[in-house]
Amino acid sequence: MAKSKGRYISFIVATVLAMMQPLVSFSQSTRVRGRVTDSSGEGIPFAAVFFKGTTTGVSTDMDGRYTLETRDTSMTVLRAEILGYDPQEKIVKVHAFQEVNFTLELSTNHLEAALVKPDNRYMRWILSQIDERRKINDPERKEAWQCDVYNKMEIDLTNADENLRNRLIRKNFGFVFDYMDTSVVSGQAFLPIMISETVAKRYHSNDPVIDKEVIEASRISGINDENFLSQFTGSLHLKTNFYRNFINAFNVEIPSPISSNGELYYNYYLIDSLNIDGRKTWKIRFHPKKMVSSPVWDGEMSIDSTDFALREIHVKLTKGSNVNWIRDLVVDQEHQFVGDSTWFWGDDRMYVDFSPILSDSTTIITIIGNRQMHYSNPVFTKVMRKEIADAGNNVMVKKDAGGKSEDYWQGARPYQLSHREQNIYHMVDSIKNVPIYRDIYSLAATLVGGYYDIGKFGYGPVANIFSFNEIEGPRLYFGMRTSKEMSRKFRIGGYVAYGFKDKGVKGGAKFEYMFNTQPWRKLTINVKRDLVQLGRSSNAFSESNIMSSMLAKGGGQRRSPVMEFSLVYDHEWSPGFNNTLGIEARRVYSNDYVPMMKPDGEPVKSVAATIFRYRARFSWEETVTRGVFEKSYVHTKYPYISFDIMASPKGIAHNDYSFLRGEFTLDWRLAMPPAGYSLIHFNAGKIYGTVPYPFLKLHEGNGTYFLDKGAFACMEFYEFASDTWATFTVEHNFGGFFLGKVPLLRRLNLREVATFKAAYGTLSDRNNGIVGNPHSEKAAMLFPKGMSSLEKPYVEMGVGISNILRLFRVDTFWRMTHRYIEVDGERQKSPNCFVVNLGMEFKF
Repeated sequence: MAKSKGRYISFIVATVLAMMQPLVSFSQSTRVRGRVTDSSGEGIPFAAVFFKGTTTGVSTDMDGRYTLETRDTSMTVLRAEILGYDPQEKIVKVHAFQEVNFTLELSTNHLEAALVKPDNRYMRWILSQIDERRKINDPERKEAWQCDVYNKMEIDLTNADENLRNRLIRKNFGFVFDYMDTSVVSGQAFLPIMISETVAKRYHSNDPVIDKEVIEASRISGINDENFLSQFTGSLHLKTNFYRNFINAFNVEIPSPISSNGELYYNYYLIDSLNIDGRKTWKIRFHPKKMVSSPVWDGEMSIDSTDFALREIHVKLTKGSNVNWIRDLVVDQEHQFVGDSTWFWGDDRMYVDFSPILSDSTTIITIIGNRQMHYSNPVFTKVMRKEIADAGNNVMVKKDAGGKSEDYWQGARPYQLSHREQNIYHMVDSIKNVPIYRDIYSLAATLVGGYYDIGKFGYGPVANIFSFNEIEGPRLYFGMRTSKEMSRKFRIGGYVAYGFKDKGVKGGAKFEYMFNTQPWRKLTINVKRDLVQLGRSSNAFSESNIMSSMLAKGGGQRRSPVMEFSLVYDHEWSPGFNNTLGIEARRVYSNDYVPMMKPDGEPVKSVAATIFRYRARFSWEETVTRGVFEKSYVHTKYPYISFDIMASPKGIAHNDYSFLRGEFTLDWRLAMPPAGYSLIHFNAGKIYGTVPYPFLKLHEGNGTYFLDKGAFACMEFYEFASDTWATFTVEHNFGGFFLGKVPLLRRLNLREVATFKAAYGTLSDRNNGIVGNPHSEKAAMLFPKGMSSLEKPYVEMGVGISNILRLFRVDTFWRMTHRYIEVDGERQKSPNCFVVNLGMEFKF
């Protein structure tokens, strides 16, 4: 189903925001980057670079580089020092970006050379003590608390000044170049295009398990669908907890430097011991080990020597990590000491540079995401307002969240914005009123969402306008629907299509009505008459899509004329518990490609069923996005399950059938870092009653050469049917775990994939319409030629390479069973024993 323009463009931005977990480069801060070298120009690692008279500073990396940022206007003298060299100081400008390099000279009173032997025993003891006190110091493991959260985000364009200086752009957008700034991480100039602020209350409890957030105030400039984006601008979707063994950033699992198994990934160096706020603090530098092929951090952390708690940590994703579309990823986090014994989050900051080209020297336009989150007023109590504890949604946005005054924001911020920062709101809002911006926005929305919106109506999906298949020949399609400009409560759509070979007119209409979005309550009415491929997976291309036409196997698609009416009501009790109630009237017609015939040889024109359906879906800690008319389930680390019950009584329509069908489904994205992750799918079901084959379980085949994860790659349509069945698939993505260790292949960032798929099913005598079967006279209908049962399990296995040019994927599959089939009474080898599938994936 195609999504609306605004919702998908917003979803792209929301995905960036929702997965961002935390160095922000706002104009009011003093930002310094540079390098510390010796007289020969070689970088000096572990040199201390700090503002004189403070503990605000960092140590240099293995190449002598550093970055620093502060809002404290009293910090004007920057000092670099390390044992054996004369220290050096330089004056810096406040409220500005600058590059400050140091060249240190060897001390005239330097010590004689000494042989230093590595001894990790003390460092290992520190790491073991951190692990031992993990449960005490981790805020997420504390029994209960609530706090205030202020969150500020900004999305920027880099290289905009160089790429947007033609006359047309200058004429429409010339005013925006007054707001150019410079990144402390990359040193590149950037232009803000979106800015947001959020004030929220966060509530947490481990018994009972509660993790909720109330968005009390939110404002977003530069992007439409502000209410949709508000749910992503709190802390629940944006948290980075280094006490966890792995940090999930953009669905990439990166080992934490204080992981229980951190020594497998990092080398640690105890470089200093400081007195901060009267407490002894260790400064520890860590660097990735050479043979680690998974994405890892490089940086430093400060550990309190009394509580072995994380005081602050500064990390950067290492160059060459097998992560797509991210040129730089920097996270800064500071923890605060509350009371006399408790550590809690303080400031959480992130910088991400998204780029199709990961080279530092690229001049194409890229996107920067900046985010700063400030925690305050933590209260460690289980007392929670009843309406919060009982609320079904993990993230609640108050109705008046978007209507707060400027006076409110002045008092809510933990620091004041500069005059220039405040003017960014006006600038990004002004961009939306430029005609060329609206045209570019509409074009991008059409490419992503499929529909081209003009005012109150949208036209599409554009990929369906022209297609072709064996039955219809060339097919033309015209579809339209109302947009959210018409109404945010209802949407009406429809389409008409014509096949030049069968000279048939097809069409459909759809009505959607939103009762509520939080919690989700939606009514959908749909009617259509079209050619449908029965036994097609829900993941497959639309039958009328140009891509499915171009990649179709010869004779691989056998479509049936279908007329159906459905009424579906979705009811969300909580984000983890959803019900669907529906009624569907479906009639399937016979044709030359999929004939229907009774056991006595009498042709059957059509069969029908009136199906009443109930579905229950359960999940845990799942991220859910809510658009104007669409809801998407994004991610959970736990399995989610669903139960489906479908009942069809007899006597409502001509030549209809009575049956009861029950199904159980489990899906799980199981992370297994550092060796990637597995996608696990299990489905089992049973049909009670006598039914014709269109209403049996038609095991999902793939009629194209395009990868369909929900289907069996080597299986044809109408090859197997069951009334009792179970299917199990596992796809494991290794993420470059092996290829990343091969020197010549490592630079290509290829990723390995292995797949196992199996299905087992049986047919009762009353539903066994296999031609030649002695019990076929009991069946309601004979099976099409070549269809059989799965009493012998079907198994196929595959291997593949993904992340080819960061977008493409090639998989090869082999049938392990059912390699021979009966053709006109002769046993022949299946033509689908070996299949190559092509796919496209957009993954980080």
